[in-house]
Formats: sequence, structure tokens, C-alpha cells
Amino acid sequence: MKRLFGSLVLFPALSLCLFTCFNPQVKAQEFKAPYPGKGVVTVKGDWRFHTGDDAAWADPKLDDTTPTAGWETLTADDPWGAQTHPGYTGFAWYRRAIEMDGVKGPVSIAMPPVDDVYELYWNGEKIGGDGSLPPHAHWHLRNYADVYSLPKPDAEGRLNGVLAVRVWKTMLGTVEPNDGGGLHGPPAIGDSKLLEDRLQLADVKYERARLILIVLYVFFAVIGGFSLGLWAINRRRKLNLWLGVFLLCSACTVVAAFPDFQRSVDYGWHQLYLQLYDAGVDIGVWMLVLTLFGLDRERLWRRTTAIFVAVYLVSCAVDVVALFMWASGRPVLQVIDGVTTAIYSMVPLYLFVLVAAGLRRLRDLALLPMALACVTLEAYNLVNAALGQFKRFTHIDFAALIAAAAIHLGPYLVTLKTQIGIGVLVVMVWTVVRQQALERRQQAALLAEVQSAREVQQVLVPESVAPVEGFAISSLYWPAEEVGGDMFQVLPGDAGDVLIVLADVSGKGLKAAMTVSLIVGTIRTLADYTMDPVEILNGLNRRLIGRTSGGFATCVVLHVSATGEVAMANAGHLAPFLNGEEMSVEGSLPLGLIPGATFDTVRFNLQQDDEITLYTDGVLEAQNAKDELYGFDRTAALMRSKPTVRAIAEAAKNFGQSDDISVVKLVRVAPDDKRERMSIDLKTVDMTMPSRELTPA
Repeated sequence: MKRLFGSLVLFPALSLCLFTCFNPQVKAQEFKAPYPGKGVVTVKGDWRFHTGDDAAWADPKLDDTTPTAGWETLTADDPWGAQTHPGYTGFAWYRRAIEMDGVKGPVSIAMPPVDDVYELYWNGEKIGGDGSLPPHAHWHLRNYADVYSLPKPDAEGRLNGVLAVRVWKTMLGTVEPNDGGGLHGPPAIGDSKLLEDRLQLADVKYERARLILIVLYVFFAVIGGFSLGLWAINRRRKLNLWLGVFLLCSACTVVAAFPDFQRSVDYGWHQLYLQLYDAGVDIGVWMLVLTLFGLDRERLWRRTTAIFVAVYLVSCAVDVVALFMWASGRPVLQVIDGVTTAIYSMVPLYLFVLVAAGLRRLRDLALLPMALACVTLEAYNLVNAALGQFKRFTHIDFAALIAAAAIHLGPYLVTLKTQIGIGVLVVMVWTVVRQQALERRQQAALLAEVQSAREVQQVLVPESVAPVEGFAISSLYWPAEEVGGDMFQVLPGDAGDVLIVLADVSGKGLKAAMTVSLIVGTIRTLADYTMDPVEILNGLNRRLIGRTSGGFATCVVLHVSATGEVAMANAGHLAPFLNGEEMSVEGSLPLGLIPGATFDTVRFNLQQDDEITLYTDGVLEAQNAKDELYGFDRTAALMRSKPTVRAIAEAAKNFGQSDDISVVKLVRVAPDDKRERMSIDLKTVDMTMPSRELTPA
């Protein structure tokens, strides 16, 4: 019985001893190496590894060889996710005993990139690290190698201790595979200067390989800034605005590629920066296509684009907020990240719809290269962003496939993104320069038209009129940007009477000016035979039938006798104001619409100091920045104060002039009245007016 009991006790003990001695996963090999002098030595081999977190694991006296303690063996060649713990997030520790003899100078250790935050301990004392651990965690989007000084050796030149690495890996985002976490390579120990030089050399090689990309984005920035400068000079050139936004936001990409930027900016702020310039690139190219193809002039496309922009920006904003809270480790944040990333990754497909609609609308083959460039750019972004999501589930490394398309020119690397960027830059600049050349030609033609219209304008309104005894007549004509269809005539009669005609022709430019010229000629011809307002309107209507190309003209005619008797006829024009109150006028058709139109005569008398004001719709249709019209109510309130013609025009102009403004006021005055008998305030079209936005052919 005693033998049996002894065997039962001895056998498990012997088995445990044999397991401990011969199982390679129980005890990690101690790293021993001679002093490398001015060189370095890589810490190869197995490390002790344990998931979880305990500050006591930094203690060099800790027994990490007991299987029941949970320690296992991993190498530092690959992250823990690529070995025995795929998809693991949270805390974990690495431990390795280091012994180096014959040390004769300062020694440092170069740590590889570590996902995501770590603290480095030597014999229980912290000597370095990157980022901050929870509960106030912060880390970087991309981790880099770094160098830390090791303690001095003992008097015999022996460096002996335990190196412990405390690691924290954040929960996985949509773009992260499950093979990450922890060390991305073995550390190296050796001469401090050499290790620092090796890190700097790695940065230089990284940046030099991307020198072509950097030069490309410098061109993007210069051309984008120049394009925005052109837009600032002329705000109508929306093509320059959106080209500038696209190029400058694209140029911002290069900043995020510099190692110093990636080392210094926290994960959340880095993500915010990425989202901002990605949004600028996507929205910039949408608006560029929208403007280039003229879709911005259609309400449906403006509203649709605004909806897509809003959805895009909201999804980006929600995603950034979730990423700023990522350290909390809440699983709902992964859901939010997945949903929002899917939205802002797929929304850029809207560009394809814009390009298709634009080509269908214009059918301009000269814009086809631009369309293809935009489609290629967005297709690349879609593949790179959308298909790269959920790599840990698809197990397809799309980034590696894209990287395989890079062209190597000696030490320089021309990535697929750089190749596409060069093509897009050339095509976009060529297209915009071409469109600007077309605009200059259209502008030259427009200026020639304005010049011709300006010459015609000399007969539209009188520049000087002889005063009429007993009346003070003031008139004003302020055109908008183009020569319009407003006109007035003040024709004194032989008996101390006066004929006043105010008209507004539909349309703008030379065509409207020629119609006004026809009206002026007709009025002056008819005035030699009659001063009756109805007869003059009948004659004008006969002359305009078939000569306005579907247009028309509104007109009001007043004949005022020397004794103040007024005969007035109206052809669809705005009712005049008599002593600040709007007159009641029978409705009638404008001129030039139907033959045989009839017009009625309104008769009344003007007493001394009575005044009558005629005006065109340029006053009513003044429009402010909120798209509000000046309107009838404001006009009526203004007229009640009996303002001067200039005060009327200035009120409309200050509100937001959008059409020609013409005002004529007649006041019956006493012979000894000191008021000016005749005044004419004329402005002409500015021949240096800013160019209009190009209408694509």
C-alpha cells in the first residue's frame, strides 16, 4: 500500500520534471551575444508571451517558466495575430532575458513598430515607450521604430537583465486585418549612433521613394492655389474654385505620408485630417464635374448633389466621433465605424452618375478625357477604400495588389496612385485651360455685342432735353450688367405740352437694344403727327408685330398739356404713382403680341406741386442675397415719401439690382419755382464688367 502511494506521488512529479525539461514551449531561450562594438546585433529567437495585464510581469525575478502561469512562446518576427492569437486585442506582455559581455560603451535598443501602444522595461524599470495606455489611451495611425538607451553595464562590462514589453492593442477597425498586434520584428541592440542613423536612413529611403509623388502634389498645390486666386478675382469662375479645392485637398495627402507627421499626430486627429482632405477631394471633383457639364444650372442636380454631399459629410463626421472614442473599446463603435465607412466609401459612386448625365446632356467629345480621368480616379479611390474594408474577413490584401502595380525608377517609386494623379492633373488642367480659352472667346464676342448695343443705347434714352415751362422733369436710367430693354422719351410739344413715353422690352443685349431702337424711331415718327397716347400705342403695336421674335414690350404713354391736363394710356406696364399713391389702371396686353389690341385712355389733371412717377420693373425685381424681391410693398412704402428718382434707384440698387432701372418723374411747378426744370441721370454699361460663367457648348 505504501509503495502504491509513493508511486502515485512520484510519477506526476517525474512527469512534470520531464515536461518542463523537454517541452520547448515552457522555457524561452535566453539571448546571449558579445558586445558588437560599433555594430548592432538582432535579438532573434523565442520570447515569453502572455495575454492580459499585470504590472508584476515587468519584475525580472518573475518565474515565467511555469506552464500554469499562462506564459507561452512566440517569436518577434511577426505580430501575435499572425501566430497564435489572430484578432486578439487588449493587453499582452513580451519578456526576454538579455545577456551581453564585454560591453565597452553606451548601448541602445532599437524597438520595431509595435501595435498600438507599448511600454518598455529593463529589469522592472521603464526606459521608453510609445503612446499612452488606457484609461487615457492615445496612439498613432502608423507606428515606427524607435531607439532607447539601455542602462550601463556592471564593472565587469556585463549587461544582464530582463527586457519586458507591455503592449496594448486597440479593438479592430474595418480596415484592420486580424493578423496584427504586438511586435512587428525583433529588436536590435548595439551602438546608439548607428541605430539612430539606421532609423533616419529608413525615413530618408521612404521619403525618397515617394519623391515623385511629393513633386506631383507640389504641382497640385501650386496650380490649385493659382486656380483659387483666379476665382477670388472673378467669383463667377466656379470651375477655378472647384479645381482649386480638388487640387489643394489632393496636395494635403502628401503631408500625411511624412513619418514625422505620422509619429506626432494622435490617431483621432490623424483620422480627422484624413477625412477632411478625402472629403475635399471627393466633393471637389463632384462639383468640378457638375460645373463643367453645366449641371449646376439645373435645380434637380443641384439638390441631388447637395443631398449626397450632406450624407457624405454626416457619415464622415459620425465616423470621426466614433474613432475619437475608440479607446473605450465599446463594441457599438465597431458597428458605427462599419456602417459609416460603408456609406462614405460607396457614396462617391455618385460621380459616375454625374459624368453619365453630363455626357448625355452635352455630348461634347472634348470633355470625354476629363470624364474618363474623373471616373478612373474615383474607381481607384473606391477600390482602395471600399474593397480594402473588412480585410480580416475576406483575407484579400487589396493594398498589396495595388502596390504591385508600382513602377520602380531606381530609388524612386511611382505608385499606381501617382500614375493616376499625373494623368488626372494633365487632363484636368488641359480641360480647364481649354474651357477658359472658350470663355475668353465668348467674352470677346460678348464685349463686342455690348459695344454694339452701347452704340445703339445712345438713341434709347435722351442725353439732353429742352426744359418744358411749368414742369420739373427728372429722369434716370441705370442699366444692369448688360444693355437691357428699358427706354424713355421726353418730347416737348409746340404748345407748351410734353409727351412722356416709358417702355420695357423683354430680353437683354443687342437684340433688345435693336427692338428699343425700333420703338424710339416709331415714337419720334408718330409724335410728328399725333400726341394722343392711344394712337401712339396702336402705331407701336402695329410696328412690333412679327418683329420681336416672340418677345414683347410694356409701355406707358403720357401727354401733359400746358394747363396740367393729362391723357395716359398703358400697354401692360406698371401703374404710375400719383403723389405717392399707386394709380388704378385698367389691365391691357403688352405691345407686339396680337394685332388689333385695344388700349384705354385715362384722363386727370395735375395741380401745382402734383407729381407723377413712372418706373420699370428693375425696382420691383431687385433681389437681395436671401433671394427676396424688393416687391410691391417696399416700392409702395418708398413712393409714399415722394423720393427723388435717384433715391428710388439707390434703394433698389442697395437692395440688390438685377435688372435695368428707369424712373421718370414729372412735377407741375409754379413759374417762380427754383427746382431744376430738366435733369437726366444716365449710367452706361461697364465695358470692363466681370466675365460671365462659361456656358458649355
